Amino acid sequence: MAHLWQYSHEIITKYGYMGLYVGLLAEGTGLPLPVEFLFMIAAYFIKIDKMSLYTVIAVSTIGNLSGNILAYCIGYIGGPAVIKKLNKYFHIKDKEISMMKKWFNKYGGLTNMVSRWIGITRTPAIWAAGIFRINILSYTLFSFFGDFVWVVFWVMMYLKLYSEFHRFLNLGWEYKISILLIVVVFIIFAWKIFFNFLRKGET
Repeated sequence: MAHLWQYSHEIITKYGYMGLYVGLLAEGTGLPLPVEFLFMIAAYFIKIDKMSLYTVIAVSTIGNLSGNILAYCIGYIGGPAVIKKLNKYFHIKDKEISMMKKWFNKYGGLTNMVSRWIGITRTPAIWAAGIFRINILSYTLFSFFGDFVWVVFWVMMYLKLYSEFHRFLNLGWEYKISILLIVVVFIIFAWKIFFNFLRKGET
């Protein structure tokens, strides 16, 4: 954890907003990068007046959206080939692929927005959007809103809790595990509600 903090600190120190943008762009493609550390450092720089709150939010949102669109374009261009290659391992029937495509055409933008907040299906949702070629305008608008809310949440949380962060690190493992379990239960519960809502919409 300490080396991630140090690495993120070096990125922001050396490259400033550009480092923040590139980090969020890479994460926006679906790569599992711990960008929360970038938000943590950015919040610290905001605290000491070396960065602007509004600029951090704007750069982070645009960076993440840029990554979303880049992944969409790659999936869009290589769609059929990607599905064919992956199908060697997953053996998904054409009928099932057709159903998945229909579902994504209907709910793809909303799925990407919710995935940005919860994270379980974030990477497959980003790439599936391009592979199944859902409406680019819907995808971009939902992604932008999801990215913006996600960025504001992390930046504001670290600004609010920065003075308490070291206290959190010193918590006993039983408290950290309890917090993790609460987060996991919340994510599962949120997705259950989300999919129940979608099923009701289809009836």
